[in-house]
Amino acid sequence: MKRRTLGCAVALLALAGCGDNELGMERRHPNAAPETVLSSGPPDSTSVNSYHVEFHWSGTDRDGTIDHYDFIMVDHPMARSHVDGTPDDGDPTRVVVEVPTPDDPRWMGTSQTDSVFATLADTLRRPPVPGPHEREDDVRRTPFERWHTFFIRAVDNEGSADPTPDYRTFNSKNIAPIVRLRRPVVAGQEFSGPPVIVFRWDGEDPLDDFTSIAPVASRWVVLPSKLDLSRPGTSYASFPESLYSLPTRFQWSPWQRWDAADSLGRHTVVSSLVRIGDAPGAGYYIFTVQALDEAGAATPVFDWSTPGKNNTALVRVTGSIGPLLRVRDEYLGTQTFVGGSRPIRIDVAAGQPLRFRWVADTKHYGGEIIGYRYGWDIRDVDDDAEWSSWSRTTTSAPERSFNDGTHRFYVQVQDNAHSVAQAIYELPVHPVTRARPVLWVDDTDYLTDVTTERVEDEHWVEVLSRLAGEGHFDFDLNADVFSVADNRREPPPIQKIFDYRAVVWSVRSNQRGQSALRTVAQFVDPLPTRNQNSAKSYNYVNVYLANGGRLWINGFRAARTLWPNERIRGHEFDPVNVTNWDDPLEAHPLGIDSVGTTSLLYAMGIEMFDVGSAIDSKRLGLAQFCKGLAPGDAADAAGAPSLGLGPLWTQVAGTSARANVEIYNMPRAMITQRDPLVPLPGISFTLYSYVSGLPQNEVTGFGYPDTADRQPVFVMAKSWPGEARYSRAMSGFEIFALTTESHVDLARYVLIHHFGVGTGVP
Repeated sequence: MKRRTLGCAVALLALAGCGDNELGMERRHPNAAPETVLSSGPPDSTSVNSYHVEFHWSGTDRDGTIDHYDFIMVDHPMARSHVDGTPDDGDPTRVVVEVPTPDDPRWMGTSQTDSVFATLADTLRRPPVPGPHEREDDVRRTPFERWHTFFIRAVDNEGSADPTPDYRTFNSKNIAPIVRLRRPVVAGQEFSGPPVIVFRWDGEDPLDDFTSIAPVASRWVVLPSKLDLSRPGTSYASFPESLYSLPTRFQWSPWQRWDAADSLGRHTVVSSLVRIGDAPGAGYYIFTVQALDEAGAATPVFDWSTPGKNNTALVRVTGSIGPLLRVRDEYLGTQTFVGGSRPIRIDVAAGQPLRFRWVADTKHYGGEIIGYRYGWDIRDVDDDAEWSSWSRTTTSAPERSFNDGTHRFYVQVQDNAHSVAQAIYELPVHPVTRARPVLWVDDTDYLTDVTTERVEDEHWVEVLSRLAGEGHFDFDLNADVFSVADNRREPPPIQKIFDYRAVVWSVRSNQRGQSALRTVAQFVDPLPTRNQNSAKSYNYVNVYLANGGRLWINGFRAARTLWPNERIRGHEFDPVNVTNWDDPLEAHPLGIDSVGTTSLLYAMGIEMFDVGSAIDSKRLGLAQFCKGLAPGDAADAAGAPSLGLGPLWTQVAGTSARANVEIYNMPRAMITQRDPLVPLPGISFTLYSYVSGLPQNEVTGFGYPDTADRQPVFVMAKSWPGEARYSRAMSGFEIFALTTESHVDLARYVLIHHFGVGTGVP
């Protein structure tokens, strides 16, 4: 009995032992899987949410603890999902949600119980092209979208994961970034640039109505186009269609990070563009740029006309490659160079100080200056050893001067597109001898009155011969007279001028406005585009004056001879402010000194002058900067009545208006002058008039003065306040209309008394 009982007990023990080994505690008490709860997140189903979404979750495990969580963010396809392959029924909420398998490799672990995710929102559920009654802003305001499903599961301390993850399906929205091209591109205007253009842009990514951040990347593309005048609005063929459906032969540039260290996310250099005229129909391009945000939305529209949102440019390729290089010298004036250039030949005086300084401009094509260099008399331009070092701060060269020979000065500027502009000056050196006393330049042109021309010639020859006969100086009719008409209407050579102590230049432009003085010394603004690569602003007459020469310009409206007739419509008769000249057709860049101070007019002492008739109706309502002239009582040693200063002058027509003073407002250097021989003592500048009291010319029968408005003016000036005598004079009337005696008296007063010719005075 006991045995059987023992046996039974053994059997029971054996059974119990078998149960423990095969089933273990897990079989008798299996591990319970954890549970997961997604407590908060974006609304489910059709609600549209920001692409920044926040989730909170928790987990419980009834027989253990939560070790961590796993999550997957599923980005549903950009296009609307189809259910079971059925066609799209127009419902944007139809998405296929498939719960990931437990071993899906996309599961990612986290110990956190909440997080903010930046999701994709990169699908524009409408055509990006504005509709027939839409504008680009209607597209820009349309959010980009993307459907997502967020799965979360808890994992317990035994490594068991929730087999039924919690999840939320939601739709993210996002407004695409805005990008705009910077100057020199201007919204709504065709952009004219050289074959190498640097495009720059700015942009922002709006998070809401009040907050924006920077985009994350950008890309660009340039397409050749051509003019199609049959198209309404813009005439560029294939614009904008080609941008919305980019031809396969063109590719966008790679996306570049917006904050890239080399700034390639915000600019690019486009090169090898073909200029208009270089090939049939060539020279027209479409450039555009897109910005990308962190949600994957790219600028959807291609807008060239909306300020602040213009990410597209219509480009005309013209001109030369590289910066505008402006080089200036006090006496040589300012010249502007673009790209490669031929040498500009300018005659200079021996010992003349040459002080070159320069500045370059890249704003017309968006470039950036990276360096300048210069050199004198370079034999091999490819030999860096002959140049100064490249430097962004080298904008001038040390002063140089030469006694003889021909010398070359070089300046180069380089931009960040590695385009180089170069200036070359070829400078023949001429000695200023001033060995002979007086040169008369006959620069008058009376095409319709041979008698008048002959009388003028005879008068000047007689006047200069009489002064020579008085023993003041030598005068040789053949050597000391330069007739422009007899020399192919060209001005005297520079050496001819440099060989005289004093030059008397009589000028009257012909019907075409031409004269030799105008050719050599007319002011030309070097800054406007039309005057680039030009040396017209240089005149050797300024150099002659700077080297001690004396100059007397006389003739009919000589000031107008020396100034261009460029006026804005309606302002043709405004007075000219020489010291503050700004081109009316193309404004000067800010910071440029007045280029009028390089003119011969300024060197002669003229700061302002009048250009119109005082009795013209357009002038009567204008406030002028000058005082009128009125006859005075005193007379000087030359027998000419002086002028008092008054606000009005009686016009020949019998009306009273402001005076048509051709030249006025003398330089500040004369303010302190108190020369006892000046006919107007106590007045800060000197004006002589021969309006009244002078005999009629007995040969020509002309009553003096022979001007349309009977208002001549005579001005004398000094080159600097301490100068012993006046060195320059300008007569705004024709001298030959005087009687011979008055003419001789005037010439004696200017040439002998003030210029010191024949007196031995330096």
